[in-house]
Amino acid sequence: MKNWPLAQQILVLFMLLSTVLGISVGVLYPIAIKQYLLNNVYTLLEEEFETLAGHIAFTEHRELLPVPASAPFFLQLLLSKYEYSFDMLVYSVNGRLLGSRTTETVPVADAAQLFRLAASYPRADLQRGTLDRGGETYLFVSRKMDYHGFPYYLILFSKERELNQINAVLTRQFVIVFAVLLMISWLLASWFSRYLTNPLRRLGEWCQNIARRQFDIPLKLDRQDEIGELARSFEAMKNQLKEYDESQRYFVQNISHELKTPIMAIQGYAHALQEGVFQGEQAKKGLHIIMEESRRLEKVVEQLLYLTKIESVAEMVQKTPLNISELFVFLKQRLSVLNPQIAWIDRLPPVLDAEGDGEQLSTAFQNIIENQLRYAKSMLVLEGEKRGEQLRITIANDGPPIDENLLPHLFQRFRKGKSGKHGLGLAIARAVIEAHGGTIQAFNEPPGVRFVVTLPARTKTAKT
Repeated sequence: MKNWPLAQQILVLFMLLSTVLGISVGVLYPIAIKQYLLNNVYTLLEEEFETLAGHIAFTEHRELLPVPASAPFFLQLLLSKYEYSFDMLVYSVNGRLLGSRTTETVPVADAAQLFRLAASYPRADLQRGTLDRGGETYLFVSRKMDYHGFPYYLILFSKERELNQINAVLTRQFVIVFAVLLMISWLLASWFSRYLTNPLRRLGEWCQNIARRQFDIPLKLDRQDEIGELARSFEAMKNQLKEYDESQRYFVQNISHELKTPIMAIQGYAHALQEGVFQGEQAKKGLHIIMEESRRLEKVVEQLLYLTKIESVAEMVQKTPLNISELFVFLKQRLSVLNPQIAWIDRLPPVLDAEGDGEQLSTAFQNIIENQLRYAKSMLVLEGEKRGEQLRITIANDGPPIDENLLPHLFQRFRKGKSGKHGLGLAIARAVIEAHGGTIQAFNEPPGVRFVVTLPARTKTAKT
């Protein structure tokens, strides 16, 4: 069944459960109803007995006077509907029938046996009893009574046959009602299974569109339940896949350009040298260009390999306790010579404790600072603080703002401005920082561009 459509599985399981429930109830219901009726019949017999006992009277010749029907009107109406009745027998202590009130003739032998059972009880309390005789079962209550010094036995009884008829009628009515409700529930289950599976089927078709890279087909599923949440998750996944697909396409285009340019230069100068076009100083210059282009090509390949390794194997990060402020001191010594006219404004606190790979974080921050120095006009600002469990490091310059169209894609591979080199430096910085559990963002804020990096702070436990 697990290979069936989900709608069929839901419907079949519901039908099986409801059928088992119906059979179980159908078997247990008549038994429970009969036991309930038996208990209530005895209760009604006892109540009727007490009512009739107050109306029993005899003549001076010990003959029973007529006894009025004392049952409530509602009870009479209910019992008449089901052809149900309470019959009465009055016996003297010596077994003589003094009177009766019956809806149908009771065999003399049965009546006599009822008297014997009533007289066999030693106590004078109200007694319950059952008599099975000749295929008939009598349910009775009895007690020895006294009328102004005249003892007698009052027996009130009913036939279980009539009780069984009531049970059969109630059971039949229950079965009809249950069958109707079962059919209605099956129809509702069929509708619910389609209601539940139709959006899942639409999600499946939509995922097939994504697999075919048809990212522009919208998914219209206005639901606020778990299926709606799943649809929104798929929508977010689609947007990320679309962005990734565009990024990969852009990456292939740019890597082709970045690799093709030095290769063509190397091939051109090598061919010219081979054909003897360049001689003397020109040959030396050609060899120098070939070496420069090969180093450029090697640099691009190294950065690509490093970026791929960082993005795919986060476990390569070897975390140790380090002070980010000290890391920036070494970076300033190394990078300030790249653009000596730029003033470094250091507002970092003496200690910014973190836990990470010092070499990789140094590479990441170096790439960010090199980018900032490339566009800065007169100054580079370094700021840092601890906010809760996070370190916030800001690197800003007073250079021109980043193109708004480029800003959302700034940290992707080969995304670069007009003065950019390979477009890999900021992608490497993002990969390293995210591998450390941090984030990096870029903002156009006067007087220039601000890069904001967050990293997890080192906890006290980590220090010890």
